Amino acid sequence: MKAIGIRAGAVCSAVLIAACAPDAWKKDPAYNTFLNQIQNDCYYKRIGEVDVGGLLNNTGSNQGDYFIDQTSRLQAGQITPENWTSAVTAFLDGRSTDPGIECVLRHLPKR
Repeated sequence: MKAIGIRAGAVCSAVLIAACAPDAWKKDPAYNTFLNQIQNDCYYKRIGEVDVGGLLNNTGSNQGDYFIDQTSRLQAGQITPENWTSAVTAFLDGRSTDPGIECVLRHLPKR
């Protein structure tokens, strides 16, 4: 019985780790550069009712964590700019033409 609980805990841990943003467990200089550019250029730009700077500085909040996770996936090429825009605007009650959306996408490295 105890072994089942240990295995279940290990499986849950593996699932949680796999679901994290790509940069969560290792440093990624390209992602850090991308975030720094966003922070410097997009800080006061809004997505819905929230400034990008507020999202970057409020990790630990649902909005900040979601923004960081989706933006990490965007930079890593795991989701398209269209998917990112749709997800972030839906979560933050924004629009694809919001200044914060356009600013982040402008800094996305070309692939």
